[in-house]
Amino acid sequence: MPPRLPLPSIPLLTPLRPNCTPHALAPLTFLLPLNIRSYASPPQKKSPTNAKRRPQRTSFRQYDLKDVTQFSLIDAMRYLRAFEVGQDPFSTKYELAVKLHAMKNGPTIKTMVKLPKPVKTDIKVCVIAEGAAKEAALKAGAVAAGTEEIFEQIKNAGGNIPYTHILAHEPSYNLLLKARVAQILGPRGLMPSPKFGSVVTNPATAIKELTGKYDYRERLGVIRIAIGQLAFTEAELAKNISAFMNSVKKEIAMLQGRTEKEIVEVVLSTTRGPGFSLSGAVKPEAPEVEKAMEAAM
Repeated sequence: MPPRLPLPSIPLLTPLRPNCTPHALAPLTFLLPLNIRSYASPPQKKSPTNAKRRPQRTSFRQYDLKDVTQFSLIDAMRYLRAFEVGQDPFSTKYELAVKLHAMKNGPTIKTMVKLPKPVKTDIKVCVIAEGAAKEAALKAGAVAAGTEEIFEQIKNAGGNIPYTHILAHEPSYNLLLKARVAQILGPRGLMPSPKFGSVVTNPATAIKELTGKYDYRERLGVIRIAIGQLAFTEAELAKNISAFMNSVKKEIAMLQGRTEKEIVEVVLSTTRGPGFSLSGAVKPEAPEVEKAMEAAM
């Protein structure tokens, strides 16, 4: 009988699974809860219903003029001429800005004024007319006159309309309305209208009266207009300012029943110069001279 071979001794506490390294025993991260970062804004606290809100302004903002230095017309012209040294005295313009106390949603001022001394000499007038009125307008100085050819030119101009004023003869006004050019002329202030006197019965007479006559309108509570050339004398500029201010006051008076408007400040400037607030006096005040005259009397 062959001898028995000894059986291998296997300890009962020896694990039967393979040796596990620490890496193998690492926790399974996909089973852990995820930390999700939130990029949403934090919840805002609702304001109480009885909180007071700042009321919105119903009129354009105006500034206190107590600390503003104001100048007479002659002083302002002297300073502005110093800023425009070396510039062409005919192409450089004096500009006037009239600031109004006006409501934002109220009616605005838009009209024409005839100045005693013409400012612009490069006026180009176009007349919508036919027949004898067309020939009379061309003889009176209009650069162009007609109906269908003018309408086609306006449509094909691409916004570059070579006219400063457009008048319409009354019999041809309906043709202008049917031509559908109002959306082109309206934003540029060139659309003829009976309200503003640009629909006329006699184009030749209207062209002659147009010399020295200028449009102005109120925008954001301010009226701006070219009031003179740098070559104007003090007397010429004073007459233009007086005529313009009288026209503005007249328009304000006509709106008294509909809205409240009031002149707050008048500022004179030039093409390249700053603005000078006018005091309303033409000549500079000289209190030391007045005191000397009073002492002498």
